[in-house]
Amino acid sequence: MKKHINFLEKTVLFIIIIPFITSCSSGLQQLKKGNFDEAIFTSTNRLQQKSENKKALGVLREAYPLAIDDHKRAIRMFENSQEPFRWEKALAEYQALNKIYDVISHSSVSMREVGVPQNYAREAEVARQLAADERYQAGELALLHKENRLAAKDAVVQFERVNQLIPNYKNAIQKADEAFQYAVHRVVIEPIYDIYRLHDSEYFDLQKTFDDEFFRSKTHNQFVRYYTTAEARRDTFPQNDLVKFAFLGLSSPQRDIITTVEHFTREIKVGTKKINDSTKVDVFEKICAKITTYKKSVVVRGTMQMRIFDFKSNALLNEETNDERYCWTDSWQVFEGNPKALADGQTCPPTSAPIFDNEPSSSFFFIRISDQFASHFRGRLKKAYQNM
Repeated sequence: MKKHINFLEKTVLFIIIIPFITSCSSGLQQLKKGNFDEAIFTSTNRLQQKSENKKALGVLREAYPLAIDDHKRAIRMFENSQEPFRWEKALAEYQALNKIYDVISHSSVSMREVGVPQNYAREAEVARQLAADERYQAGELALLHKENRLAAKDAVVQFERVNQLIPNYKNAIQKADEAFQYAVHRVVIEPIYDIYRLHDSEYFDLQKTFDDEFFRSKTHNQFVRYYTTAEARRDTFPQNDLVKFAFLGLSSPQRDIITTVEHFTREIKVGTKKINDSTKVDVFEKICAKITTYKKSVVVRGTMQMRIFDFKSNALLNEETNDERYCWTDSWQVFEGNPKALADGQTCPPTSAPIFDNEPSSSFFFIRISDQFASHFRGRLKKAYQNM
């Protein structure tokens, strides 16, 4: 019993010590890898738990000056370089220094070890201002060529970055909105052309499904806009592409029923009989049953075509035809024979087929296949315009 208790005590102690050892060693490992910031954060966190942790104190003492020197060296390099957006990189270094300041200044143990850290908030704000101005100038330069959609797109990116650095800086938001109008690739989607000649209600359902799929939600790419023909006429900017859908065909429902039969046999005791004056024997009877399973399927097929044209020249850019198939299934079982022939616990199905036909209406099938068409072509347009 004593050995068992000692084992449990050692196990609990091991579980408690392991995170402590791991935490100390992780700070040292970060130091060895040159991750000086992480070494500072890990050791400071450990000192919050135990202020006299010698390993953590040693890691902090060594990592702190190395981290400060690294960031200052990087700042000097960026400030003296000519590479684009160098001030954003300098800003990131100042922010890293300020994170170290926040961590150390909130720990009296850490400050006792490395001294009072320096705050670089003022330098960071100067770098932020210079970074925003650099982005703003890049945006204005790109905006000079806004008739080129790629240049306009670049201008949007630059002005949005300006606003991220300093909200409401100058008129960056208005500039981004102006550039965005020239950066958009406008795609007009015409009403579906019905070659097959659907019923009015079917055509209405199909068109509504496509409208919901393409116009009721945002496009995957902010620089691509889908327009109805009415919206395109009201827009003052030129359209880029024209998409035409054509409904080519719809099959009649194809019904199929597959039947499978499972047979069951069993012997059950029905009584006893005497075979002589003193001996009785059990009398058994063989009973049978069968379960017939019916699996019904109804399949409807349709075909649609999509063509994409250059709006200005009417040149064909892309063409594809899609075949869709929707399958509805149902199944039921019919039992015949003696229920006692079934295995113990097995459910006995009805003894007659359902007297009602629960097959959906034709409109149900058409709506389902319309959904498949709309989903497919939305995916195809997404792929076509994903890099616009």
